[in-house]
Amino acid sequence: MKDFGKVSGQFWISDDIQSLSDKAKLLALYLLTTGHGNLIGIFRMPKGYIAADLNWEEPSVERAIAELTASGFLLASDQCQYICIPQFMEHNPVDNITQIDARLKLLVKLPQILLEELPGVIPVIERAVAKASDYKGSKQTKALLESARKMLGNCSEESRLENKRNREIENKRNLYKTYVRSDDRTTPRMGEVPSSAGSTTGATSRMGEVPSSAGSTTGATAKNAKSGKADFSESFEEWWSQYPKREGDKGNKTKTFGHYKTRLREGHSCDDLLANILNYARYCDETGATGTQYVKTTTTYLNNPDNASNPWMVNYEARQRNSGKLSLVEQVEQANAHILQPERTGNFSGGNIYDVEPERSGDAVFDHDGAVRPEVDQCLRSG
Repeated sequence: MKDFGKVSGQFWISDDIQSLSDKAKLLALYLLTTGHGNLIGIFRMPKGYIAADLNWEEPSVERAIAELTASGFLLASDQCQYICIPQFMEHNPVDNITQIDARLKLLVKLPQILLEELPGVIPVIERAVAKASDYKGSKQTKALLESARKMLGNCSEESRLENKRNREIENKRNLYKTYVRSDDRTTPRMGEVPSSAGSTTGATSRMGEVPSSAGSTTGATAKNAKSGKADFSESFEEWWSQYPKREGDKGNKTKTFGHYKTRLREGHSCDDLLANILNYARYCDETGATGTQYVKTTTTYLNNPDNASNPWMVNYEARQRNSGKLSLVEQVEQANAHILQPERTGNFSGGNIYDVEPERSGDAVFDHDGAVRPEVDQCLRSG
């Protein structure tokens, strides 16, 4: 664990940093100086570490990482939880052969799965090995360089594609694999031809029918495909993972994917929709809506085409003006001030709050001390 990290004075004024949000800038500075880092800028950094050190919620960490990745500042692998700062070694040159050996030791210890899942790391390693080769090192340096070159040779594009195909084949096998118990088969009745061993139909063939072939999975593949999950695209999965945290149900994923494809047909690109949801997530963070019921559900969000083009910028001036807004009761009183507090002119008395002419002295409409005035009584009876 290193004690400090060096940051260039150009960090705050460079174009790629100035275009980032405040949280992304803070995360970039954190990754350059964190004690979890090393001499090559390629190290294991689980999101939980970042959330704990910066006191952030994990969705905020994911959005900041996505923003740095989109800007080219960072490479991140979710599977092995490694991150890579591509320009780290260029901004932190070595001073002696001891540091070169230390860097090479770190490079050759990188996990193979990182190089397969994050091929963008390979050019970073190639540049470091090329620079180390320019120095006249010791026997240890030569051995480390040989190990690094061997590691790079195992990470050729052909090898990576082959490994990827093998993983995909294995995943499909695991998905459609069926298990058949021998005691599930029924003993054939007289005159029937038994099914071949390994049939998954679970029943025997009737007379005159062709027996099932060994290992048949009749109907299993179609059934699994029919009852399986929807085939979501990678771009939608990334969009879904960046959606802001919400209290309660996030939304129906299948329906949301349908709206997502509708927005694509309307002319929006996958990158546009991802950038839009990152802006919405930042808007929710800045307005304090993240984690509450005020965050829109995914289906509601994408069902409205206006949301996909909304810049989601917080109007701080309007919020400042409205920060001292009157309560509802005060607004009503202010709107009706001319009635509740009339000016002392004309026939109005100072304490009268009603916009009517007051009764003359002694001419009350209802005299509770005596009978109702005759003209009033007559009016009431005629009415």
